[in-house]
Amino acid sequence: MVRDTKGKIIASAANVAVTRGVQNMTMDAVAEEAGISKGAVFYHFDSKHDLLLSMVQALTDVTDSTIADVQSKDTEPGSWLRGFLKASLTNTTEDLGPVGRLSVAFLTAAANDTSLLEPMNRRQPAWREAINQSGLDPVQAQIIRLAADGLWINDVMGVPVLDAAERTAVIERLQAMTREKAKPDQKGNQA
Repeated sequence: MVRDTKGKIIASAANVAVTRGVQNMTMDAVAEEAGISKGAVFYHFDSKHDLLLSMVQALTDVTDSTIADVQSKDTEPGSWLRGFLKASLTNTTEDLGPVGRLSVAFLTAAANDTSLLEPMNRRQPAWREAINQSGLDPVQAQIIRLAADGLWINDVMGVPVLDAAERTAVIERLQAMTREKAKPDQKGNQA
């Protein structure tokens, strides 16, 4: 259930973008979907571009929130990656509803306007640092992150790369890989 008006607008915009196409995601259509006035949409968002940026930011925030939630309960090495994997597999949130819709809208909009990637791009240095400091081999940790991104994109796009059993096996293997601590090199330093 969406709690606030801004979140409701973002969720409604994602629904419009998925069902009608990003090109048809007008402020009127979003207002109608949200069951509010167009003025209320403009109160929260100056333009369609501002709304699309907020949608990308919301997707980034969902990822950060999921990671933080996992890390609040799991302090072992690799917890950041376990949180990222969970975020990559999250389909719905209380505040935004179906995150998959938000993801599809994000990918579609970003394909047409790469400036919409800015909220996601701003997070990358912090995420890269967290991955590199996760207590796992940094290269393996990056592979896990990229595999999680691949699972997310496959889910969002509905590409049947894996059947259900294969998907489960891949997720289980990635989970196991997040628990493999970095091995010391010949000098005793963590690799």
